[in-house]
Amino acid sequence: MVRFHKIAAAALLAAGVAGAHAADFFAGASFGGSKFHTEDVPGVNIDSTDTGFKLYGGVSFTPNFSLEAGYVDLGKLKASAGGVTGSQSADGFYLDAVGEFPLNGGFSLLGKLGVFRAESKANIPGFLSDKDTGTDIKFGIGGSYAINKNLSVRAEVERYRLNVFDDKGDVDLYSIGLSYKF
Repeated sequence: MVRFHKIAAAALLAAGVAGAHAADFFAGASFGGSKFHTEDVPGVNIDSTDTGFKLYGGVSFTPNFSLEAGYVDLGKLKASAGGVTGSQSADGFYLDAVGEFPLNGGFSLLGKLGVFRAESKANIPGFLSDKDTGTDIKFGIGGSYAINKNLSVRAEVERYRLNVFDDKGDVDLYSIGLSYKF
């Protein structure tokens, strides 16, 4: 708890040093496609794509820097071989530092770096049902377009690192959504 207070104090100090910009709170939702990065296994049919979504909120300390926290569901990887099917799903919570670089005409570029706390569930009916959690990095790039001073459309590509089941793997989320500034 003491560590959280130090981080919060440092963030508030950084926001104060950055200038007279009033903090803007925002919330949003995005939906899109996910892709689990897997190795091909002879004789195994793997469907590594699914749909995913995320819900998020955050605070902009300056026009160029914000912190964002959210929940993401990365969908499910499905595999089958010899009449046996299985799946692995992944979801979790994240915290990102977001850099925003305004362009002309309401467009902006986004860069993100953060941590992801994943929960992954593996299921092969009749053989295996297990879940594991792990924490690792995530990063992403994207762009936004301000429809008006409060509402923006966001398009992003993010990579989430899964550190579960004594293994590491990546899942990409390609999403589009809306963000609202309060």
